[in-house]
This record gives sequence, structure tokens and C-alpha cells, in this order.
Amino acid sequence: MKKTILLVCGLFTILNLSHAQYVPTQIPTVEVEGNSEIMVIPDEAVLNITVQKKSMTVAQVTKELNAATKKLVDAFKQSDLRSYDLTTGNYIVNINRIYQKGSAKDSGYVASQNIEITVKDLEHELAKAVEMVNVSGDQSLRVDFRLSREKEKSYKDQLMECALKDALEKAGSIANIMGLKDIKVFKVQYSSGQGSGPIYQMKASNMRFESADMREDPIFMPEEQKLTDRVLVTFTFENE
Repeated sequence: MKKTILLVCGLFTILNLSHAQYVPTQIPTVEVEGNSEIMVIPDEAVLNITVQKKSMTVAQVTKELNAATKKLVDAFKQSDLRSYDLTTGNYIVNINRIYQKGSAKDSGYVASQNIEITVKDLEHELAKAVEMVNVSGDQSLRVDFRLSREKEKSYKDQLMECALKDALEKAGSIANIMGLKDIKVFKVQYSSGQGSGPIYQMKASNMRFESADMREDPIFMPEEQKLTDRVLVTFTFENE
């Protein structure tokens, strides 16, 4: 009986020693966040157009909406504008419900469709495109400015490089101040940047003039956008 107890105790002792031998040594690290940002001028304008028609029947309202959309699309196809992309979508027909003094009344139907026109030549073609929209019919128009995918991509590597350099500089400063030796990169965490800043909106005027001589082209001055990037770098150092 005593031998059995001694064997069991010896087994627990071996297990405890074995576990102690595999406890990993903690590596001393410093985590640094590197940041970068640049200011850029948008190189594209997006004309967001909503064409809307009302009529008493679905067939009639659909016909009128299709005619209005086709008129605008044909105007751009027949123009001398070349640096643009035009897409249509969100074709919707709903009951035209009018609310008055706490009661609702159905009065025919309302149909709408969205048209998006991306203009790439801001200097020469944006004002012409806006004018074409204004004279082609009575529809709402909003002009947004953004950075093209090509231009945003061209800044991606530059932003990442600057963020990594920022992390290295910060790590070097920390090492000098704290007296850390043999500081080395241990791990890098990066997630494809944070993209462009907000899209800046400028509303174009929908005013109509009887005389063409009285009409002036709208003035567009897109604001700078901020592009940012961020990287987390973990460094190791000698722990004396």
C-alpha cells in the first residue's frame, strides 16, 4: 500500500516538473501605431439625377418616365462630351398617396428613376454636362466630387510607406528615451488603409431663364479630400 502511494506521488512530481519546463518566456515588446495622411483634389464629378413623373395610370406614368429618361440619355449620346460614364437604376413606381389634415388620398401613381453620370474632365466638360441636365427636363440634380479609383490606387503605396516610416521613427524615439537595446520588428498589422475622406457635395442650380444670354455656367470648386492610412507594428527589444 505504501509503495502505491509513493508511486502516485512520484508521478505527480514528474508531471509538475514537465509542465514547468514548457512555460514560455514572455517576449518584451513595444507596439507602435504608424499613421499617414495626404490632401488631394478630387478628379471626378458624379451627377446624381432623379427623374420623376406623376400620372393617373401605371401605363401612362411609365411611358412618361421612360420618355424623360431616354431624352436625357440621348442628349448625352449625341453630345460632344467624351469623358463620362452614364448608368441608370432604381426604377420605382408607387401609388401617389397625398396626406392632408390627418387623412390620406390616393391620386394616381408616381414613378422615378435614378441616373448617375460620372464626369472625368472637370475643367472642360463638367459645366457642359450640368447644363445639359438642366435644359433636358425638370429633374433634381446633385453634384458630388470624389477621387477616381485609379488616382486613389496610385496613392495607396505612398500612404503605406509613410505609415511604416512613421512607426519606425516613433519606435526609434521610444527606444532612445527608454534606453531599449537591439529593437527589432516582430509583427506588422496592416489593413488596406481607410480609403478616401467624405464625398463633398455641391448642389447645382436648377434655375431656368428664358434668354440663353442670361444663363451662366455654375462655378465648381471641389475641396481637398484627406486620404489616411494606419499600421500597427510590434517591436522586440533586449530585456536586461
